[in-house]
Amino acid sequence: MAIVFDIQKFSVNDGPGIRTIVFLKGCPLHCQWCANPESNAFKPELMIYPHKCIGCGKCAETCESGCFEMQGGNHIYNRSDCINCGKCTEKCYAEARRMSGKEMTAKEIIEEVDKDELFYENSGGGITFSGGEPLCYPDLVAEVLSYYKNKGISTAIETCGYVPWEDFEKVSSHLNLVMFDIKILDDEKHRKYTGVSNKEIHVNFMKISQLVTTVVRIPIIPTINDSEQDIKAFGEFVSRVRNKVKKIHILPYHKLGLNKYQALGREYSLQNLKMPSDDHMEEIKEQLESYGFYVCIGG
Repeated sequence: MAIVFDIQKFSVNDGPGIRTIVFLKGCPLHCQWCANPESNAFKPELMIYPHKCIGCGKCAETCESGCFEMQGGNHIYNRSDCINCGKCTEKCYAEARRMSGKEMTAKEIIEEVDKDELFYENSGGGITFSGGEPLCYPDLVAEVLSYYKNKGISTAIETCGYVPWEDFEKVSSHLNLVMFDIKILDDEKHRKYTGVSNKEIHVNFMKISQLVTTVVRIPIIPTINDSEQDIKAFGEFVSRVRNKVKKIHILPYHKLGLNKYQALGREYSLQNLKMPSDDHMEEIKEQLESYGFYVCIGG
């Protein structure tokens, strides 16, 4: 059983061909720039979009915890009392509230992904597990990936790498591709912006890159990891496994997830951060290419 917060169909990123991306909820990192904050917690969560609310009061009538009330035509919500049961979403036809995350078994995931099998066969595509951190559910991920790899369908994961090596071992033989995030090389800075050390991440990267085709993904976060020295450090680090790793994807920082923070009632700590310019991304691309890698801007 795993908590799935989205299944994205007809994706042409995150691996070769046309793919289905299964997003699993829960992540051991807390990256301050995360564009999918609904992926962080290991539980379903209620997301509220006030601009869609029509003030019908159905949520207040339905909620057994007393989280909702109407005052002078205004909708008031007390998130601290919410038990994330989701009953209010069933009555909200304006879609001003929705649940992010539902429990699914490996069989249920396979039934959904199987619907697109024809597209995989014609395009060389397949299934990618993303998150959150998919390897927080290693047994389920291994079961699903094994099913598809045995059918000759491409399998992939996106990972932050911050899990026990034993979890990588459970899935490695069922994988065609690993997309491995390397966020910040300085350990102290990594702790500051993600909440955890990067030492285990680096060890796991070195190991998995020897077993499975691996693409490095680097989020480019202005003022945090985008200086010339930062990029030099990335190039030198990945060069240690240049015999195995040939591709690096650099992912420009964006603010497309801001409305999700608002819907979850959370603050976004990097409000004043600016997106990197196209010229700056090209400069980073050229610097990494000088180490002999194929570098792509975007996923």
